[in-house]
Amino acid sequence: MLVIGCIVGVGIFRTASSIAGQLTSPVLILALWAVGGLISLCGALCYAELASMFPASGGDYVYITEIYGRFSGFLFGWTKLFIERTGTIAILGFVFAEYFSRVVPYDTHTLRWVAAASILLLTAVNTAGVRWGTYVQNVFTVLKIAALACLILAGLSITGHPQAVPVNWSLPSLDVPLVQSMGVAFVFVLWTFGGWTEAAYVGEEVKNPTRNIPRSIILGVVLTTVLYLGVNWSYLLFVPVETLPKTPLVASRVMQDVLGNTGATFIAWMVACSAFGALNGYILTGGRILYAMAKNHPVFARLGAVHPTWHTPALALWTNALIAILLVFTKTFEQIMTYSTVVISVFFVMAVIGMMILRRTKPRQARPYRAWGYPLTPILFALTMSGFILDVCVKEPGETLFGFLLLALGLPLYRYSRAMKPLSS
Repeated sequence: MLVIGCIVGVGIFRTASSIAGQLTSPVLILALWAVGGLISLCGALCYAELASMFPASGGDYVYITEIYGRFSGFLFGWTKLFIERTGTIAILGFVFAEYFSRVVPYDTHTLRWVAAASILLLTAVNTAGVRWGTYVQNVFTVLKIAALACLILAGLSITGHPQAVPVNWSLPSLDVPLVQSMGVAFVFVLWTFGGWTEAAYVGEEVKNPTRNIPRSIILGVVLTTVLYLGVNWSYLLFVPVETLPKTPLVASRVMQDVLGNTGATFIAWMVACSAFGALNGYILTGGRILYAMAKNHPVFARLGAVHPTWHTPALALWTNALIAILLVFTKTFEQIMTYSTVVISVFFVMAVIGMMILRRTKPRQARPYRAWGYPLTPILFALTMSGFILDVCVKEPGETLFGFLLLALGLPLYRYSRAMKPLSS
């Protein structure tokens, strides 16, 4: 539930029109979603092996520190906290408030306050304990899976019906411009699949983590891929691929056709619930990164304190919340997504390559789970993600530079942390 809840956020409801703006072939659109699931699964398989080797809260922060050392681990934690994680929390809070306003109308000024309130509420829930956080996660993940299933059922209901849009399933001739367009479209697919690493962050709080963490990551990615393929197939049956680029809220269009105004209201609830569930998942796992960093770096030591009653990293959770709320009032969705995605992807590649390094440097270390398809799976993931990073750097140099400048700010902070004396226990 945590993995699916974090992957299925708002991307599946937003990116279909962006992808269709690059591709007009239905078969290639679905193929890209399948490839996106495959690449994500390759990364998930590698992360599952790392999670079984290091079943500790902190996820890839722990892996990168173990493989590359304290400095790389610190830069990853800095990036995750101040560049990627809090930005994602801010985005999801904002999108939740945006779609909730279609159910309970309010103005744009109030919208940002609703976003901030949702972050505060879910932070309080997760501070009360991981059990309460997972209860919320399970409820809203079930709701969003049910909603996506309704979209798939809508497609099944119109299959073979005269009202269904005629779809050309033939494969077009592949040439250089088409391949380049597929590369641009793939950016949106990979972003929509983001979140499959999340279960690794609560390793110390899960029963039998060497079995349950790998299983949750792999099953979560597989089930999400099936859902994504079914939903996009349904989109293509209701909206002509030529007009899809001009239909940003395609899910709303589908449900409007099926149920009228009731369908339009339903989709607003669906996206709001989806964003709310993903927001909870990122808040639940985000505090664990600070908790893990505090164990190794004195500058974050106080953030690693576990609440004596609730046994959660309460101060870390509230720190994440305050930074995210600051972003809600100062940044936009597009700004945060662009500069954060490319920087954090570098560390994903490092973690997967690190798994290959550990196979050679620590062949005898216990691996309760070993990645399927090794070495093809890590190589395929690393090459694809490297191409993705280069593509974003070329197409969005300004935002990319901003992201890496934020990363560079972690350098003097690391030196300061090294000079600090550890807090006494």
